[in-house]
This record gives sequence, C-alpha cells and structure tokens, in this order.
Amino acid sequence: MYNYQSLKKTTGQDVAFEPSDNLYINGTALDQLVEGYRHLTVTGRGIVSQTVKSTSVPGRRGVWVDDVSDDERELIIKYKLEADSSSQLRDRFAQLNKVLRTVAPSGFLELSFKDEPDFTYYGYLSGADEIEETALVVVSKFTLLVPDGYKKKLPQSSTGAISLVNAMAVLPEKITITPTGTVNQVQIINGDKVLSFRGAYTPDRDVVVAWGADEVTITYGGRSILSELERYSPLETFFVKNGDTITARNAKVKEVIWRDERL
Repeated sequence: MYNYQSLKKTTGQDVAFEPSDNLYINGTALDQLVEGYRHLTVTGRGIVSQTVKSTSVPGRRGVWVDDVSDDERELIIKYKLEADSSSQLRDRFAQLNKVLRTVAPSGFLELSFKDEPDFTYYGYLSGADEIEETALVVVSKFTLLVPDGYKKKLPQSSTGAISLVNAMAVLPEKITITPTGTVNQVQIINGDKVLSFRGAYTPDRDVVVAWGADEVTITYGGRSILSELERYSPLETFFVKNGDTITARNAKVKEVIWRDERL
C-alpha cells in the first residue's frame, strides 16, 4: 500500500517518498539505515492460520479436536537495492545483512510499519531469496519470522485499572507494589487470582513482578524473592482483561504496566 506524491522539485530538492507500509527495524526506517535500499511491498500482515490437531473417532461423524493453536507469522519483504558500482553494492548488502541481524535489547528484531506505528512485531531474519547479480539494481525478497504472530502495542500504565481494546486478555509486563507497613505477607490480587508472598517486608522498598519473554522475575529492593512466592500463586497465568483492577493486600499498587496486542 503506497502514498504517491509528486516528483516535481521543490526549492531545489525532490519531494521525499516513503511507502505507507514502510518497514522500521528497531525504531528506524530500514531505508534510512541502508543507503540505496527501498521498500517495495510486504506480505504476511493479514490473517494468521491456526494448527488444528484432531483425532478420528470410529463410528462418529467428523473428528475430535484435540488442540487449536495460532501459527507463527512470516513477513515477506520485497525490496530494491541499488548502487553505482559493484563494490558499493557489496558494501550495501553487507550493511543490510548487519541491520537484519542487529537485535534490540528485547532479544528480537523489533519490526513496525509506518501505517501502524503504535504496534511492534518481534522476530528474526529467517530467509532470503537467491540473487542473480546482473546489474547494479537488485530486486529481491527476505523473510522475517515472528514466532508469536501477535503485534504488541506501546506500553500502557496505571495504578491498577486495565484497559484493552484489541486483546481478550494479556499477561502484564510489570506490577510494582509498595508494602504499607512492616509485614510478613503481601499479595497482588486480580479477582480470584492472587499472587502471595511471605517474608519480611517494609515500606521503604518495592516488590516488583516482571513478566519477560523467557522468564518471570520477582524482586524486593532489587533482590530476587522468587522463593518467597507462596504455593498456588498463578504466576504464569496471571492474565488481565479489559476492565480489571489490580489491588493489593498489606501493600499499595504503585504501577501496573501492560501492552494491548492484536493479530
């Protein structure tokens, strides 16, 4: 999808052109990171298929559905790369290779598009077409694998109230509470879900629960207190929904951070 603009010169310079679906890598347009690069098209931003595992049951119509899960997403980028000499083309391919392997602090390539700037995919370079170099202008494709096909909105925060527009439910990114006194137990509560901690807590330090891509960390004053999490606390399933309000026992909710998401 493109926004076409006049190529007539204005004050001695060409009017800048940027496709409406221009690709951004780690917050910067790829054509600004690699000289001579131009984004042409992208596929893979539409419907994501599901994997349905089923079992045939003798004497029964159809099948028994055992499991349904969302598939990964593949973004296929068609681009043009041009140069003035063969050596310059080699340099520009080297730069493109470098950029497509430069992961952000999140551990992924952070992928966004000009027409959806508030949402980010997290992925990796997973493939590229073979190129027959017969000219100094190359048109080709590369593939970006998004293991979790959902795109994440910019973080939102509150002191407890949750607002989701697109997702049915998400795990928070971080919850911070401050003990209201010298206590031996604090709890984070969302309806019938309770994260309970037992130890020694005072009001001068925060308890922070952070859900990362690979693990959940729990700290008190910077010290890990994962061992103080009480049994039956649903750490991996502490999902929040639109309209939920996070509260605390023997503590005050200082901040809740979450991200909406959509396919």
